[in-house]
Amino acid sequence: MYLCIDIGGTKTIVALVSSTGEVLHSVRFATISDQNIFYENLLQQIRVNFVLSGIKAISIAMPGIIKRNQAVWLGNLPWHDFDLAKLLQRDLSDIPVFVENDANLAALAEARLCKGRSLYLTFSTGIGGGIVEDGQLVKRYSDFEPGHTEFVFEGKTKEWEDIAAASAINAKYGRLVSTITEKDIWSDVIDRMLLGLTPITISLHPDRIIFGGPLGLMLPSYRKELKKRLAASLPADHTPPRLHVAKYHDLSVIYGCYYYAKLKLAAK
Repeated sequence: MYLCIDIGGTKTIVALVSSTGEVLHSVRFATISDQNIFYENLLQQIRVNFVLSGIKAISIAMPGIIKRNQAVWLGNLPWHDFDLAKLLQRDLSDIPVFVENDANLAALAEARLCKGRSLYLTFSTGIGGGIVEDGQLVKRYSDFEPGHTEFVFEGKTKEWEDIAAASAINAKYGRLVSTITEKDIWSDVIDRMLLGLTPITISLHPDRIIFGGPLGLMLPSYRKELKKRLAASLPADHTPPRLHVAKYHDLSVIYGCYYYAKLKLAAK
């Protein structure tokens, strides 16, 4: 069994996953901005809700840049010098702990069986991304952080995630993206998404783009228009990518943790 932890900007999911990939039990709780309080809460949630005997590894997904199994930059989370793997190994009987970027792991889960180049984008609190080629994570793209690319929008220079993340759309319209039905609002959302999607597609030539996060999972509501407008924004010699909804929905990262842990243990 594997203990899989998805730490997001607003919520954290901890799930027990069987050796065959079945989610047996999971808990969700708010991600607290104070890293020490967050860690104590995480440790308590694990000890209260899970039996640790039989767990082969703990696999953790975190936002931002991961180096040598530790987060060195966390984007929207104000944490510093937070070696979560070391802390959990100390407090949980030295179980192996693996840490990787959350969007990279979601990309692994969603595209591990796909041929060609797959781009995973999550539109949530921020915008994260991962790139997989022929089912494998690509090392040279391990620090891919599309949400922090800057654009001039409405006369101001802003990061893409401050323009097109689900949280930005929620703030703009004062409601959750899951409640949007109006065509004019979706048209505005597509404008915001295309700011980043067009240059990313031109530079990376993905065969497919997989959409996750609250806004990404709403893709069926705007896929036809987005597909048409993305194709029109590309140079004539570019084949438009296929657009897909994440098949694991809000558990893409958890499944990515599971597959990543298996890969790391097999490599030992």
